[in-house]
Amino acid sequence: MSDKDGEPNGDRPDAEQFDRDAPGVDDAAELEAAEAEIADEAETDEDKVVATPTRRQRGTGRSGSSPAGRPGEGRTGEGTRSRAAAERARAEELRDKRSIGRFLREVVAELRKVIWPGRKELITYTTVVIIFVAVMVALVAGLDIVFAQGVLAVFG
Repeated sequence: MSDKDGEPNGDRPDAEQFDRDAPGVDDAAELEAAEAEIADEAETDEDKVVATPTRRQRGTGRSGSSPAGRPGEGRTGEGTRSRAAAERARAEELRDKRSIGRFLREVVAELRKVIWPGRKELITYTTVVIIFVAVMVALVAGLDIVFAQGVLAVFG
């Protein structure tokens, strides 16, 4: 019933021959049950949300909609949530981060951390800035006069 390579002749091998050739499997029914279990796990894993990065680059994420008719969509109270629910939660979190009130509270908090100069320090810093600006204006004006004289000497 088999040729010299050990494979049976004919279109379909009998179940006993198949069971003998399959390493580590004693019964074809056991193998079919394991395959069915793996297929069921794959089907349920399809609806789960895997850990997503907290920051996404702009333009690389998916749109806010998920395919319609998914079996696990909108579930609550379970360990996992649907992709649409996860994206809604992320959008709400971004809205909270972008609120004007929160921005103003953070500005006030940062301004409280600033060490403001006293009157004497303020006068000293202002004087240093005015002198520095005056020196730079004099330097630029001097270079402008030198280059203007050079252009007139060359092109006459």
